[in-house]
Amino acid sequence: MLTNGDSSTPVSVMRFSDFLIMLALLTGTAAAQSPAEITEIAKGFYSDDISLCVFDPALSDADLAALTRVNDGAHPWRQVSTWRVLHAGETVGAVFVDNVKGKARPITYLVAFDMNGEILGLEILRYRESHGGEIRSPMFRGQFEGKSYASTLRVGKDIRNISGATISSRAVTRGARALATFMHLLRQEGRLQ
Repeated sequence: MLTNGDSSTPVSVMRFSDFLIMLALLTGTAAAQSPAEITEIAKGFYSDDISLCVFDPALSDADLAALTRVNDGAHPWRQVSTWRVLHAGETVGAVFVDNVKGKARPITYLVAFDMNGEILGLEILRYRESHGGEIRSPMFRGQFEGKSYASTLRVGKDIRNISGATISSRAVTRGARALATFMHLLRQEGRLQ
């Protein structure tokens, strides 16, 4: 225990890494990217004349239970940043920004879907680990294109692992599978219209 100067008053100590983790949790998933940056990334998957509209899917407890059951575990669904993708006033897809846990730190990623629920692309927005950054490569990310809720989306099945990035590969693949399930739920219930 530390004391304050010469007195015996205890002083609270927080490591800088603890502070950063708390800050990340409190500021939300997409805090590191501005809406303009997210829009520019999304244009690469759709077209230059799209716009994004923040979307609150208003998940019920029953929705959360169903998503958890289908994905074999809990996921912080209410922390997923969600946007409708609009072209000429019509919804043409959805973009999600989420975090998954890598070996020790969160990996922030974006997944773009068309209205059929197929993945148009996946982008790694923030990679904080010291190893495994190869998941940012186009070769790894490109494996997700065309996949959907109906796909296996498992490392070793339809997604190739990256040697030296096994934990990160699996984490991002689990996250993409979870978001494909999320998109499926939103489509099934007509919430994106």
